[in-house]
Amino acid sequence: MSLEENTVFAYTLSSRKGMIQQCLRSIATLKHYVDAKKIKIFYTPPYNEEDEEALRETGAELIKKENQTEAFNVSRSLPESHYGEKINLCNIDSENVVFLDCDTIVGNNIWEVLEGDFEFKARPAHRFNDQKGWKKLFEERDRPYLDWMPNAGFLVFKQKAHKKIQDDWSKYVSQDLDFQKGKVNHHEQYALALAVSDLKIHEMEKKDHVLEWNDEKVADAYIYHIEQAAGSSAINLAKNYIKKLKP
Repeated sequence: MSLEENTVFAYTLSSRKGMIQQCLRSIATLKHYVDAKKIKIFYTPPYNEEDEEALRETGAELIKKENQTEAFNVSRSLPESHYGEKINLCNIDSENVVFLDCDTIVGNNIWEVLEGDFEFKARPAHRFNDQKGWKKLFEERDRPYLDWMPNAGFLVFKQKAHKKIQDDWSKYVSQDLDFQKGKVNHHEQYALALAVSDLKIHEMEKKDHVLEWNDEKVADAYIYHIEQAAGSSAINLAKNYIKKLKP
């Protein structure tokens, strides 16, 4: 099979904090390059009937799932409200899986990011050259050391790598990993780093995954990661991309 025939694109979301609106916008840009039948949406609690209908109208496959892990917090100042829902992508029966956060916009031919011989591809979110605590995570679990944590907003798995890591990722995301850099606890991404560390990994270039919320300015990028709190500027940006892509 060709790359296009054997690749699925996945989202995970629930009816909270504007995620539905963000996902609808992201899918609208993705569909300029990908058939809607290639898109799967994992929909987790809380549910909303109106939101569910809007998601189905995209033409993507909507899969309702219960939360997969116990809740955890991403900040000491916030309640425990996050779940390890990205692990749902491991259940997809496809050679290749591409995961996109809801707050992303596709600005160029996403298939080009999938080219090359690798099993896992992501952009480094943090690099830990001399972080003893980070290294300890790998040593305690007898895992090959990876000195960076993937940004999980845009992930590419090839050669069924998502199936290879399923058990380990699920196991680690359910553990107390006892590592926190600053005020933010990227628990799900710590677990992902551990699970993928023995794969054939390629690091994404900045043009592959632009962190717009970090004030990065890259023309004709593949993925623009906009602000979580999508304000009017983000919405206008998305509309401009969609207008540009329409024939």
